[in-house]
Amino acid sequence: MENTLRILTWNCQGAFRKKYPRVAELAPDVAVIQECEHLDRISWKQGNPPRAMLWFGESPTRGLGVLSWGELELRTAEVYDRSIRHCVPVEVCAPYAFHIVAVWAKGHTDSRLSYSGQVYQGIAAYRNFILETDTVFLGDFNSNLNSTPSTRIGNHVTLNNALRDLGMISAYHYAFQEPQGRERQATYYQGRRLERPYHIDYLYIPTRWMRRLRRVGVGAPRPWLEHSDHCPLWVDFAPVARDHVV
Repeated sequence: MENTLRILTWNCQGAFRKKYPRVAELAPDVAVIQECEHLDRISWKQGNPPRAMLWFGESPTRGLGVLSWGELELRTAEVYDRSIRHCVPVEVCAPYAFHIVAVWAKGHTDSRLSYSGQVYQGIAAYRNFILETDTVFLGDFNSNLNSTPSTRIGNHVTLNNALRDLGMISAYHYAFQEPQGRERQATYYQGRRLERPYHIDYLYIPTRWMRRLRRVGVGAPRPWLEHSDHCPLWVDFAPVARDHVV
């Protein structure tokens, strides 16, 4: 998006090859896409492919894509730990310099380590990566203050506090002045049913970026529920000088 840095997350519920034009229309500089098939399976025949692409996962039909429709260069960080499913550290190299941790929280054989437990492991594993420079921590956490078991290692309160201690804040909750667990806008509708809304996708930004925050958007259930059980969440930031930390 011209004169704006846009960062987006969306769980596409598979078949991204058919759905990517919806995201391309939003022109995100960074898009974190959960349940995205391996990029070799996408022909981009509908036009307007991303300019930079990374993909992570075990199944070629369901993984985590990190894409850019802007001018950003993306690089997987050397500290990436594949055993954490999935929290992926990515370096944004140019024209802006910052880090992201892309999230698609999945289950684990030990239920205490499932979902938010994986995110908590990611926060601990990438602590130095996060503190090294401005970092955006975003994605499908599969977690909410009201739904995450308190017995889980890294329940939702713990996640929020840990990210806050690392200098990050949830852009949605800051922009709309809503407390965790009392969100008025859902990002996930179980079974694509409007009567079963949940807020389980998050976009944490460095607190020093708050002054540049211009907009936080959540996709409306219609038409997004035609494509997935999730709606996208995105943020827009004011422009900054090229080749500088955002």
